Amino acid sequence: MNVKTETKQLLEELGLNEAEIAVYMASLELGSGSASAIAKMAGLNRITAYEALKRLSAKGFVKIRAKKNDSTKYFTPAEYSDVVEKLKGKQEQLAETIKKAELLKNSFSAQFSPASEKPVVLFYEGVTGIKEVLNDTLKTEPKEILSFASVESLESSFDKKFLENYWKKRVSLGVPTRGIIPKTEKAITSFDEKRNSAELRQLKFISPDTYNFKNEIDIYGDNIGITSHSKGDEHGIIIRSKSIAESMRAVFEALWNVS
Repeated sequence: MNVKTETKQLLEELGLNEAEIAVYMASLELGSGSASAIAKMAGLNRITAYEALKRLSAKGFVKIRAKKNDSTKYFTPAEYSDVVEKLKGKQEQLAETIKKAELLKNSFSAQFSPASEKPVVLFYEGVTGIKEVLNDTLKTEPKEILSFASVESLESSFDKKFLENYWKKRVSLGVPTRGIIPKTEKAITSFDEKRNSAELRQLKFISPDTYNFKNEIDIYGDNIGITSHSKGDEHGIIIRSKSIAESMRAVFEALWNVS
């Protein structure tokens, strides 16, 4: 573990910008120093460093002290335990905010839901983006998720830990899934009957020569999630539309009943 990298990430979580992080890390290395010394250590000009130090002082990350018969201000970083306490405070504040948001959820939906359905299309890019599309399938806690997918495509884009956490969460929510996937050796060995039963999954295999899915399509509630897993060009789309979801669900059921 790289301590400096991890510390920088923690400081980002606390809302510090790039200059503030560089200045704080420099002050940690110096222990205590003038704005000029800290600026040099951080690789910043003095004005930028001094402005960052003033903000850090206001946020409680550095303390300003003066020496007798010396007009120079010296800046001492807060101890690491203070940073931990700030993270705990942020966590508590976030928990309270989430609690308030949950209480407002139903009222918010009633107040701002449109009178008539207007389809919404959301676009996502990169591996992080397609993970967001897949995670969206669980946010509405649907009664069931229907999927067109392939094992090979899934494993090429999503790391094993992410997929296992996703399946675990789906099971904990009690959301079953039905999937139509190409019948490959990997698909058969990856999803045996015992595992499918434990993970609330039903599968139907179809010919990979006729239906060789390279994308994934998920139908859940009034939503459709589509992800493209081409290496280096991963992207996804979420369509929020009751009528389109119903049409896609009908297509899935037709293929499910004949495969």
